[in-house]
Amino acid sequence: MLLLALLMIGATACNSSLVNGTDGQATLRLVAADSCAVLVERLAEAYQRDRPQVVIEIEVFNSAVAERRLSDGQADLALLSRVGEGSDTGDLWLQEFASHGVALITNPSLPFDDAGLAELREIFWAQLLELDGQLLLPVTREDGSGVRAFFDSVVLGHNGVAPNAVVMPSNRLVVEYVAQTPGAVGYVSTLVLGDPTEWGVHVVAVEGVLPSAAAVADGSYPLANRLRIATVGEPRGEAREFAQWLLGPCGQEIVWSR
Repeated sequence: MLLLALLMIGATACNSSLVNGTDGQATLRLVAADSCAVLVERLAEAYQRDRPQVVIEIEVFNSAVAERRLSDGQADLALLSRVGEGSDTGDLWLQEFASHGVALITNPSLPFDDAGLAELREIFWAQLLELDGQLLLPVTREDGSGVRAFFDSVVLGHNGVAPNAVVMPSNRLVVEYVAQTPGAVGYVSTLVLGDPTEWGVHVVAVEGVLPSAAAVADGSYPLANRLRIATVGEPRGEAREFAQWLLGPCGQEIVWSR
């Protein structure tokens, strides 16, 4: 089976050549969720060093659009932060390949370092309107965002976010808005956030745990989530080669070196 083969490859040491690489020119169409935008560029660059004959085309959307483009045949392989929001995933081959956290970020004007899930619900439901005299402004992602779907499911439940929340169409825009707006509270993928001091935002612990790489990997961070690669049916051709490489030691070295 393909999955067994991928796991066997993952047990070997990374080297500069692919085990089952094919000769000749090839094109690989990748579509990625916004949370994977930085990571997919790094993966593509490293993969092309191993296979310079492969032309890689990359598109980035929210997770729902990325999944839809894959299902419609407009991509060969997808990197997704959330799967199956309102769609049938029965035809998709799915495999976890990385983890990321959904980091809670605030404008430095806000005086708190830790928040429980109950407190987050109050903020994003607009039941808690201010903190130490500072008005709170929740910032969320658009419908179709995998990060929003995950945050809503873990933190907010079926009620969703308050109508007064500011809606941003990408992780990057969430961070920029929170950095520039006193009282703003938002959430963002740790894959995009990187070093928060470079953005000018403050990262808040959730239930006493910060979204460190270790806490995300072992699941002790409450907002840790898994990323998946997907193809329609079992991957074939260059999509199969990329999946093998990504799940093997060379791809995982890129994933964990972020």
